[in-house]
Formats: sequence, C-alpha cells, structure tokens
Amino acid sequence: MKNINYDLIKLLHASLDSIWRLERYYIEDAEKVNCHSVTALKQILENEKRHAEMLREEIKMRIGAGVFD
Repeated sequence: MKNINYDLIKLLHASLDSIWRLERYYIEDAEKVNCHSVTALKQILENEKRHAEMLREEIKMRIGAGVFD
C-alpha cells in the first residue's frame, strides 16, 4: 500500500476513534459533572465528524480513480 493511502486510512481510523470516545464517554462524563467543557467537546465532535467525512470522500475518490493501492 502506498504511504498516502495508509496515511489516509490511519487518519480516518483516528477520527473515528475520537468520535466513538467523544460520543460514548467524554461528553457524557463532562455532562455528569456539569463541566464547562461540554460545549467545547461537542464542537470537537462535530469537527471530527467533518474530518472523517472528508477523509472518507478522499479515500472514495482515490478508489474511483484507481490509485488506492
């Protein structure tokens, strides 16, 4: 696998992991203690979702172009 393709997969994995952790634990933990960070964590979650979608589209484009090898 070419480095760029591996890099994109690695970045997507990291984004999806962050999304999972934010949705499952981090936001809920902050809400339980009425932490001021809830807003920031929700913004981070939305950013990570956008990043994951960007990466998914990039990988899809590279597959379609026949350069994902």
